[in-house]
Amino acid sequence: MEKFNDRIYEKYIALKKREQERTADFQKLYNETMDWVKDLHKEKEELCQKLLEAQDELKKSQTDFLDQIRVLPMYGNAIHVLLAPVNIREKDQEIFRLNLLLAEKTDKSNSTTTGSPNRTPEIIFENPTPAPPAKKTPQSNSRAKRARVSEEAIVPNSSSPEEEARELECTQSHTFTTGIGGNESSSAHMFRMLLELLGSLVCMKISLNKETEEFSVSVSHEASGYSFTLTWLEQHNEWLYKVSSLGNLEKIAWDWMNQDIRLPMFMCSMFFQRISDVIPKR
Repeated sequence: MEKFNDRIYEKYIALKKREQERTADFQKLYNETMDWVKDLHKEKEELCQKLLEAQDELKKSQTDFLDQIRVLPMYGNAIHVLLAPVNIREKDQEIFRLNLLLAEKTDKSNSTTTGSPNRTPEIIFENPTPAPPAKKTPQSNSRAKRARVSEEAIVPNSSSPEEEARELECTQSHTFTTGIGGNESSSAHMFRMLLELLGSLVCMKISLNKETEEFSVSVSHEASGYSFTLTWLEQHNEWLYKVSSLGNLEKIAWDWMNQDIRLPMFMCSMFFQRISDVIPKR
């Protein structure tokens, strides 16, 4: 009987020891869990503080943005497109595209109503009472010859529209390249605009586009094949952006990069900053 009791007592001691060890393990695990929870609470407070600061900055940015739109309502659509995220809703894109088409049609209608290019009307003088024929003398014949020569020198020869277009193109290209004139020529003004635009470009190649009547430049990124044109609108003091090719950027390009946009000068830096975020860096 005593042996049986000793055996039971040994088992009791072993179970008691095992329970103490398990309790110590549980206590250690509980302490570690509580420390982890405290760290999580601390990290949560830090994140909440950062979130509040970010919300304050966002409210401030929104306020500045709305103030800028109120001051410049005519550029609100272009600013909205440049600042829009990649996943902008299709409805907003369609509304913006229709607004651009409406603005272009309005500009075309205004340009057509202002009148056609200045043309010097032909003035024909007719004498209602014909003069009696005078006697022909050598002096009168010489005077008649000189009059015919002077009329041929004054009256321009009739030329075809193609020849007039070529002459106009040559004259415009000469004006853009030389810029000679008594007052400040338009080419000097445009090249100042070009230099200001070049200051905003990063890793882009720019060249003068002589194929259009307006002042236009071609901008391209050789590494990606992305290219577009910027045409200066003199009446509105804006640049008209038209994409020529997206190249290798079709899958990662912004949605507005494939649309026609009118940009004022103060938006050029933001415009090229948005493009530099997409094109590959050298």
